[in-house]
Amino acid sequence: MFGLSTEYIKKGIIFVNQKEYDNALECFNKELEADSKNSIVLGLKALALMDLNRLDEALLCISSSLEIDSSNYEAWSTKGEIFRRLNKNREALYCFDLSLQINPKQSKTWTKRGFLLINRYGQFIEAINSFNKALELNPKDKNALYFKAESYFALKNYKKALTACDDYLKITLVNVFDSNVYSLKTKILMISDNFEEALAVIDEGLKINPDDDSIYATKAMILLRAHKYDEGIKCVNKALELNPNNIIALKLRNNVLKGKFG
Repeated sequence: MFGLSTEYIKKGIIFVNQKEYDNALECFNKELEADSKNSIVLGLKALALMDLNRLDEALLCISSSLEIDSSNYEAWSTKGEIFRRLNKNREALYCFDLSLQINPKQSKTWTKRGFLLINRYGQFIEAINSFNKALELNPKDKNALYFKAESYFALKNYKKALTACDDYLKITLVNVFDSNVYSLKTKILMISDNFEEALAVIDEGLKINPDDDSIYATKAMILLRAHKYDEGIKCVNKALELNPNNIIALKLRNNVLKGKFG
């Protein structure tokens, strides 16, 4: 039989998993009434507050947790994520680095560190190092693979970017279409003037999502650049039929009308 305080923690975690954050906070607050120095519960409360975007309160909470136990690497990682969301990049990087210094075997924290490096600092090579460390720990870390591909793309190393995209797609369910990865892969192939393979990638996407206007718009772009104008215009029209506000399709139609293709 669990004690009352333990029951509050268990219920709070269940509420967090169900995204019922207000109920979770109520449980964690009840627990903290009984034990205000429970660093673990303070950390859990910080996570719930972060998911509610109450970032200043979350920061206070996780700081209190770390005052009690400064060796908690998960708490340092949480603090880093809160700082990142607050656009306090230097502080975020410090917290991620400290977390990884305490325990370097954290795939998700290496990935968060890498994302911060590319998104806020443009340090693509160092970011790739972080993503590689994440992937050594978890080869199926999809975020690490995707952002690694983005980093190589930014560095114009299209061969390695393409490899990272393919590694991502190998671990993706066959009936799942990830528009970001398919879009990046087709961009790489178009830059390489490999239009036929780019079209093959897009057609795979259409098999999964046959009514996705963004896929038709991307296919139209490839066809027009490959000088397949009739097919390209058909795809522009199909994209706009599915979504009259598709920005890419509208721009392509405008360019066609201005004679920029052909």
